[in-house]
Amino acid sequence: MNKEIFNEEHILFDTTSTTQDEAFKSIASFAFEKGYVSDKEEFYNGLKQREEEATTGFKDHIAIPHSKNKAVLKPGMFLVKFANDIPWNALDQKDVKVGFALTIPEEGATEHLKLLSLIARKLIDNQFREGILNENEPNKLAEIIDEISF
Repeated sequence: MNKEIFNEEHILFDTTSTTQDEAFKSIASFAFEKGYVSDKEEFYNGLKQREEEATTGFKDHIAIPHSKNKAVLKPGMFLVKFANDIPWNALDQKDVKVGFALTIPEEGATEHLKLLSLIARKLIDNQFREGILNENEPNKLAEIIDEISF
């Protein structure tokens, strides 16, 4: 995995969110703190707007929230592990425990649709999915995510 897109410092252990709205605020604040978005409110609104179009809840407790908007400064991927199960309206109706959050610049979206596709494809792999759900050591999580070739 390209270290500019994802590295161990892009892992957030969110211990406070209990709703999807709180999760989006947490993701937007984290992306802002890491310098990937210029305006956390704008990015938060983008996440909400994207979710209204169609759920980003994938399956087996994993979601891929993302937003392509003008607040995004550079492409990035953030792994968010939620301490609380988050009601998400996922495809399988299961609450979300892990999010792969993506910041997608307005330009270059094609490359990031490729990343979105690679993540979704990798999530079909039981060993990868279980590793992401069960591992809590940042360096081991980063190793698992590095299996995604991007």
